[in-house]
Amino acid sequence: MIMMSRYHFSTVVSQDHFFKYLALVSSLRNTSRDFKIYTLCVDEIVWHILNKISIEEVVPIMLMEVDSVMLEKAKSDRPFQAFCWTLKPVALQYIMERYSDCEYFAHLDADLFFYESPDHIFLENPDASLYLTHHRNSREFLKYYCSTGIFNTGFVGCKNDNTAYKAVSKWKNQCLEYCPIKEDPVRKIFGDQRYVESWPDEFPNVHVVRNPGVNAALWNIQNYTVSINDGKVYIEGGPLIFYHFSGLTIISRNEFNINWYYHIDDEMVLNMIYKPYVYTLVNVMNEMRVHFPWFNAGFLPREYTPDTHYLAV
Repeated sequence: MIMMSRYHFSTVVSQDHFFKYLALVSSLRNTSRDFKIYTLCVDEIVWHILNKISIEEVVPIMLMEVDSVMLEKAKSDRPFQAFCWTLKPVALQYIMERYSDCEYFAHLDADLFFYESPDHIFLENPDASLYLTHHRNSREFLKYYCSTGIFNTGFVGCKNDNTAYKAVSKWKNQCLEYCPIKEDPVRKIFGDQRYVESWPDEFPNVHVVRNPGVNAALWNIQNYTVSINDGKVYIEGGPLIFYHFSGLTIISRNEFNINWYYHIDDEMVLNMIYKPYVYTLVNVMNEMRVHFPWFNAGFLPREYTPDTHYLAV
């Protein structure tokens, strides 16, 4: 009897996010035993490097493999960042169609980092068809609900069933048609994100993840008490599963602006969440420098970053 894989993850990676992507892969390998991460490479150089280093759990996918007339149109009519957002449901549906030997699928943004197994996410409701995470915005981020919406699509999980396929297929078609880089207040659309707001009303078995340690991020971490138990990080008494490092900039191989919005004063958040991620990035960059010394993408000079929380290691 052939056993199905547990998880098939998809992600979209350009060369500017490659170091963060490698940190994500490292974190998954440290926390999960049964997964594949199907990586849609926006830049050919990313595809070539991934094939060269040959990580067992990584399956590189060239952009031309998912090409279509609608995708070519999308590539020509929107900024690069919006095109990458468009590719999120494109990549997810692609692996759902072609690599169906698993229990669960999920899109993962490249700037996520896992501290515990993704099992915790899906075990909240193993029979759900779709898994979403609420932004859970803290006070100073409440104003962003009207633009970024209720749910954050840095993570979108799916059971291997028809309901999930229908939802992701619709999301893909919506993004191909329209994926604005800025908020459209009339249509209430921002990038790929707000399309999934209809899912709880439109599809059965949609689960909004309860654990605040799933998709914790700068926009919600100020709501919570962070603690340590047996060397593991907890948020409001629940395990930190993954943190979304949106707003973190790599300045050089040992310099970072870790938050574009505010200085992180909570020492537990800084020392137990941010610093382990930064150290992983440093290790990843050092490894890359040994094997690919010419690769130098993903850095933003300090003068182009706000002076919010500079960190040198």
